[in-house]
Amino acid sequence: MGDNASNGAGPLARRYAKALVELCNESKNHAVIGKQLESFRDTWQSSPELQSVLKSSKATLADKKEILQKIFARFLFAPTTRNFLLVLLEHQRLDLIGEMVAAFAEMMDELGGRVRATVTSAVPLEKGEIGRIQSALARLTGKQVMLEARVDPALIGGVVTTVGNMVLDGSIRTQLASMRDQLAGHT
Repeated sequence: MGDNASNGAGPLARRYAKALVELCNESKNHAVIGKQLESFRDTWQSSPELQSVLKSSKATLADKKEILQKIFARFLFAPTTRNFLLVLLEHQRLDLIGEMVAAFAEMMDELGGRVRATVTSAVPLEKGEIGRIQSALARLTGKQVMLEARVDPALIGGVVTTVGNMVLDGSIRTQLASMRDQLAGHT
């Protein structure tokens, strides 16, 4: 899940996501619903035509529901997912699906004692290095860490690790910028 709820999920999206979490608590199908919402989000975000039709004031609500039903059938969505998306359609909130998916994932991680983290390096890290970083973050947070590794050659060297709102920047780029600032202050 690429979007992180702490990076942009507004209060409205979080309320909808919380309601969905509570619904899922009854049926214990959080993982399935999460994956299905991601599939819908991806379809929504990659299809300006779908967005246009479902936001259009020219199409009737019945026509819009019919379009959604075809998507539901194609992806074999569970009743909870179907009902949730229909509520979003009726309340004209489908455009918040990206935020809702991120907020839902964050809430599910919290309930499951997990935290998502990203480690960015100038060159690809070896599995052993990723494992050590993951273990260190688990000790730091006290949670199971879901770690995503990324590469950004602009870092020059070192790593930048992000856990929630915390950023641990050990990149050469940042160290050089810091030295530059210190040298500029001595002139």
